[in-house]
Amino acid sequence: MSIQLHIIAGPDAGRKYALPDNGTLVIGRGSDSDTKIRDPRLSRVHCEVQQRDGHFFLVDRGGAGGVHINGCAVENEKAMSLGTIFEIGDSHLRLESDGGLDAATMVPGKMKLPGIEQLAGKPKPTVDSSLRDLVGQTFQDRFQVDEIVSQSATSVVYRGTDLKHDRPVAIKVLRPQMATSDPQRERFTRAMQTVMPIKHPNIVRLRMAGRRGNYCWAATDWVDGCSVAALIDSIGISGMLDWKQVWRVGVDISRALEEAGQHHVVHRNVTPSNLLRRDSDKAFLLSDLIFARALETTDAAQLTRPGDVIGDLGYMAPERIFDVENVDERSDQFGLGATLYALLTGRSPYAANSLPQLIANLKGEKPTAPYTFQIGSDERFSHLVMRMIEIKPADRYPNSTAVLKELERVGRLAGMEI
Repeated sequence: MSIQLHIIAGPDAGRKYALPDNGTLVIGRGSDSDTKIRDPRLSRVHCEVQQRDGHFFLVDRGGAGGVHINGCAVENEKAMSLGTIFEIGDSHLRLESDGGLDAATMVPGKMKLPGIEQLAGKPKPTVDSSLRDLVGQTFQDRFQVDEIVSQSATSVVYRGTDLKHDRPVAIKVLRPQMATSDPQRERFTRAMQTVMPIKHPNIVRLRMAGRRGNYCWAATDWVDGCSVAALIDSIGISGMLDWKQVWRVGVDISRALEEAGQHHVVHRNVTPSNLLRRDSDKAFLLSDLIFARALETTDAAQLTRPGDVIGDLGYMAPERIFDVENVDERSDQFGLGATLYALLTGRSPYAANSLPQLIANLKGEKPTAPYTFQIGSDERFSHLVMRMIEIKPADRYPNSTAVLKELERVGRLAGMEI
């Protein structure tokens, strides 16, 4: 079996490079590299993939913009497995065998997280020149756009600087095709501004939202850390986290949702990719508050493919499909419960790749209780999670406050620090 690096997105998408006999593949755009990738954002020598004693490592060689796995920067080097996808410049590369085997195939019992690995592995849209040109500009004479850090089908995220307070911020800019008229842009901006008064230690704070020509933007606090999706990939054991760590995710995010509920705000897209763990204190934060709802006021719904919806299918409450007029904070409870379930088991409870498949899964058998997947996990916590993901909203907890109280009760019984 030979090992290769496959460019799955970017200017040279489709090209493959075999790992040489010496076990080191030098990656970059210059003649000193083994790849000569035609990506203008790469350095001449950007990074390396090394094979040592049967293990694979991604080594940062100081390339401009760095090297990222699941949105987390690689510092010096990071262990890889077959199937790992990393990002450099505008390119996404996957380590694989020539037979296409991934980590789940190579390691018996290895479980991958549907929804999370699809998010990490899905080629992201490239950033067009007009969005690149925003780098170096300043919004509202306060928020300086410094560099692009990520992009999705709906938006581009930049690292920036709040010049008023000299602190880093994240600036999310909606792609122009998502809101093509002034009324849509105004509705999106107003929707985002409704959460500006919300201040909570477990919510990524929105500092300002506005318009600049055809662009809608929002500036939030910058969080040094990783998403829960990246956390699963980096420290999970067989795709799972210890139940006590998952319990902490539940407590922190339930506190955030309780605060949002007091402001009558429903997130609508609580998923592992929208939950962040801050490096400094290991606290979990809820990000992109109301962004999904704001998108629904624009052309985003019309621009998705037939059968698609805004949000990650594996974590979407059934009422968002069958009874959209009655979406409330219990829908966010379902999203959090599905995320906790995924962290405990390695799979979302109703994993699906399409809306018809999700509907079929929701009408099928009830998911297996999480405690059966982990030896030593708390059965009370498992039952709590199962109630959060009940199909009917009336069968779930009435609100986030009730969820939080039950989480705290379970934690006290297990000797956890509340």
